[in-house]
Amino acid sequence: VKRGFLTLWRDHEWSTSLGSLLGIVVMFQLLLLGLIGIAAVRSLLLTEPDLKIEIRAEASRGDTQRFSSALRELPSVADVEYITREQELARAEKDNPAFAEFLDASGIQNPFQDTVNVTLQSLQDFSRVSSFLALPEWQRVVEPTFLSSVTTQEQRVREFLGVARSGRTLVELLLVIAGVILLSTIVELTRRSALARSEEVLVERLVGANALSIFLPFAAEATILLWASIAVSGLILTGFLALLPSVIPSLVQGGVTSPLRDAATPLLLTFLPFSFALEIVLSPVLAAVGSWLGIRSLVRSPSIRLARH
Repeated sequence: VKRGFLTLWRDHEWSTSLGSLLGIVVMFQLLLLGLIGIAAVRSLLLTEPDLKIEIRAEASRGDTQRFSSALRELPSVADVEYITREQELARAEKDNPAFAEFLDASGIQNPFQDTVNVTLQSLQDFSRVSSFLALPEWQRVVEPTFLSSVTTQEQRVREFLGVARSGRTLVELLLVIAGVILLSTIVELTRRSALARSEEVLVERLVGANALSIFLPFAAEATILLWASIAVSGLILTGFLALLPSVIPSLVQGGVTSPLRDAATPLLLTFLPFSFALEIVLSPVLAAVGSWLGIRSLVRSPSIRLARH
């Protein structure tokens, strides 16, 4: 390990090697971030999907309240929120003042209907709630066109889940490719370093040094460079995540994609530290494999063994 540090300090091309490894490691970290994003999307789709049930204009408040109470008693339902058309109008005017001005200019009183927002326990509960809404006693309460939209919404969620699965498979494939590229880069960097110090390797072989004593300094160099790349890529990734809300304003609290941020945050706090720790632990293994593949032709050179005899 000491020889590896000293060789890196002496070698003025270590920055080039570090830059090559850093680019690949940063790409690897971004792919991991993409995997976390896909997991967050999948979590949003599978965990507590929402339904916005429109209430018929002629339905009485009593029937609507009874309908909401019946929904709350369903085991498939996690939460129910009854929103009147007046509350919906007030919310829309608060979120978009231009919309309020448009209503005043057009003479429109209130275009909204009473709604019941339902949070389901899981995606599988779509069909159960749909069967409940189709009961004859609720035909005077639920907007007729809503029943077909429930099926459409479930189909869309399943389609999004299929896209998420395909995206995860693609990212995992890219991670494998990035790992192969990283290993190939270590092999090439080690081979170049060994060729640049071929005379030193030759002297070591001639004086009887075994393969392990020649191999370990190269493995130590590759490990140090990998650890440095992981540390710098961690800083880059942290800065990227810190700047992301300013690049995508909808990620802030109350934004359109803020639920995605809320779902991804626990995954980031759990998965990223674990992945960095795993990378640190696996770096010596990857460095050892790459270094051995890079110098084995020199260590096992027949001409060196012949020169010793």
